[in-house]
Amino acid sequence: MPAKKKSKKAASKKTARVSKKKAAKKPVRPARLGPMGFLLINMIPKSLSGETEQDSEPHLTVNAGNPNQIVGTAFSPNPGGGSLAPIYFSLDGGNTWKLNAIVPSTLGSKIGTGDITTCFNRNASKLYAGILRAGTGKLEFLRTSTPFGPAPMTVLASRPNADQPFTHATTVTSGPDAGKDRVYIGDNDFAAVPKSQTVDESLNAGIPAPVFKSIRVEKRTTMGQDGPQCRPVAHPDGTVYAAFYRWRASTGSFPANTLIITSADVIVVRDDNGGAAGFTSLVELPPPPGDGLAGKRVVQGISFPFMRNGTPATGQQRIGGTISIAVDPNNSSKVYLVWGDRQPGSFLTLHVRRSPDRGKTWIPHDFLTVPNATNAALAINSAGRIGLLYQQVTGSGASQRWVTHLRRSANGVNWDDLVLANVPAMTPVKTFDPYIGDYDHLVAAGQTFYGIFSANNKPDPANFPNGVKYQRNANFTTHTLLGLDNVTPVTVSIDPYFFKVP
Repeated sequence: MPAKKKSKKAASKKTARVSKKKAAKKPVRPARLGPMGFLLINMIPKSLSGETEQDSEPHLTVNAGNPNQIVGTAFSPNPGGGSLAPIYFSLDGGNTWKLNAIVPSTLGSKIGTGDITTCFNRNASKLYAGILRAGTGKLEFLRTSTPFGPAPMTVLASRPNADQPFTHATTVTSGPDAGKDRVYIGDNDFAAVPKSQTVDESLNAGIPAPVFKSIRVEKRTTMGQDGPQCRPVAHPDGTVYAAFYRWRASTGSFPANTLIITSADVIVVRDDNGGAAGFTSLVELPPPPGDGLAGKRVVQGISFPFMRNGTPATGQQRIGGTISIAVDPNNSSKVYLVWGDRQPGSFLTLHVRRSPDRGKTWIPHDFLTVPNATNAALAINSAGRIGLLYQQVTGSGASQRWVTHLRRSANGVNWDDLVLANVPAMTPVKTFDPYIGDYDHLVAAGQTFYGIFSANNKPDPANFPNGVKYQRNANFTTHTLLGLDNVTPVTVSIDPYFFKVP
């Protein structure tokens, strides 16, 4: 007797059961949410699914002419070992990321290298970097024309005793210097104490052996040094700004983690000749309150903690001020500035201000004020829209969270709020300072904002309310990171995240 044929309905049920079984075996990933064109991605490649490093203090640069090419950095060791530190890179607009070990470092470094920031020149024919080299701690200026190839970056200059190099590069587009790369690296140079705030610049950095000149942008007395942050930014018309903290007085002890900067000024300097004028174009003319010296004191006499180590009260993150400056690409007279200081009930409060006249005067009220926040980064896109990235501590005790925000405004008055991450602040336990980094970064290419930050990597959809994409193996249903075998659980750690928002 011939077998009976199964009905189409029964076959359909069987197919459905098989499909459900197959689907159950796949790691569940969260849905894409957020505004149109939004992307948030964990940058750790799938091949490094088992890594548990504290990949903090991230930075980013984007090829403005081809935004598919992006380079990121963080405190990340070379997964293959050796004496070179890696960069992260993407060739598809941030949708996928790989590591490329090309940064001079030292054998066995657990953080890759010390402080590192990078920047493409205008057409991305060269990538420049400022680092504190692991092993020696020396300040080094680097360059490569092949950031996606295997050749190590070239060391252009090296010297000891500096802190927190911050790199900005551009290319002159017109006039007698057309085609020349200009590179500005802000740093705190302890060879220049007590006026330590410095911009190291090369006004022709693309030649085989460029010369870097140290411009001492601090012109006033200090308590013995300035703060570590010096943030340069250039406009296409040749105007260059830089912002920094002038330290005037303090109490407590840095080794004991009790240092308080009790009196500091936030200063903006300007150079109207691409850096050739020594950043002396913005002068506070007398009579008082002007003192006839270069650099505008935007605010005076502020205070804030300067910590050696993070504490539970600060979400494990050390606090030491934060500062960023951005110039409107359509109008070099319009400048935005953000800085942090101590206010009642807040370990660090962010203040956003604006100057309409090339830094000479500043509107005397905050356009935005944010308590218990750090790692502020400003950018302005081609439409004149302002972006502000920052990380804020909320809650207390076991419920404490690090919340990463991108705020945007067309006029500085009305700001939207895109929450990128809302993650536990007390896990994982830090392995070194800084926990998430002394800075993150935001840039604009065209009308799109591109940014990078570091945060807890637990794969929980609730931690990423606007969606996220992971390259590394993760199950968002069980909230578990998985090893390369896609089975072995992996401990939660700190990872870098890239985002872009049109």
